[in-house]
Amino acid sequence: MDLRHLRYFVTLAEQRHFGRAAEALNMAQPPLSQQIKALEDELGVVLFDRSTRPIALTQAGTVLLREARQILHHVSRARTATQRVGRGEGGQIVVGATGSAALDYLPPVLDAFRTRCPQAQIALREMSSPDQGAALGRGDIHVGFVRPPILDDRLSARLVHREPFIVALPDSHPLAASAAVSLADLNGTALVIFDPAEAPGFHDLIIHLCRTAGYAPAVTLSAAQMTTMLALVAASYGFALVPRSARRLALPGVAFRPLLDDPCFVDLYAVWIAARVTPLVAELLAVFDAARTASLHDEDPADHGGR
Repeated sequence: MDLRHLRYFVTLAEQRHFGRAAEALNMAQPPLSQQIKALEDELGVVLFDRSTRPIALTQAGTVLLREARQILHHVSRARTATQRVGRGEGGQIVVGATGSAALDYLPPVLDAFRTRCPQAQIALREMSSPDQGAALGRGDIHVGFVRPPILDDRLSARLVHREPFIVALPDSHPLAASAAVSLADLNGTALVIFDPAEAPGFHDLIIHLCRTAGYAPAVTLSAAQMTTMLALVAASYGFALVPRSARRLALPGVAFRPLLDDPCFVDLYAVWIAARVTPLVAELLAVFDAARTASLHDEDPADHGGR
């Protein structure tokens, strides 16, 4: 019993007439009769009562009609879903991202991707930049959004977003009343910083910025997540340098102020493994291309094909 037999059977069951069924199937009546007889012989049952006009289903035929319709429906659905995935219109794409990336850049980009590929399912997993490289290598995610440095030679990378650092202060801090803050004026205030094991690029960049601007951290506290850092700031443990998008968190007790020091930007890269680019990944990369002019503040994004 194959799908062709089932289609012939369902058509005949619906038409209840060999001639009309053969016409609907664009075939001659004798071959249709032969195929139905072959199906009955294979199953060892009579499917149609041919003594009536129009012909009628037997009890066994009624059961097969119900099952055959379901089988043909599932086959049609499987074909459509498979073809959509092949065209990049469906399936699932798993995206890894740092917590800060999900605050500002990712929501509009994923909205644009969803408009472009409405049948696709998006799974977003928050993880550190180092963990994303490992997840890409295992095939657990398709695309990642990481902070530099990017040290894994297997990864292709594209600069997709740049935003300035700002200062997060306890709202009770004297400098919270200022319109903008210089890092040198924060000497004596502890620094709350990203855990170097979770965000080594962020950590090293912030330490460099502080030293360059004349701030010498005597005491530092580290946290793996930005929300934890801001909670420590709100509790007056110190101040933090965070991407401007962190303002969206708006924790009570935290004041965000721009820096008076030379502007410093934090970069966000999309990373993937070129040998594993699926149609959906290619569509997401096309969305990056469409959005990158508006996303980057200073310069065009760079591609590093083998990085």
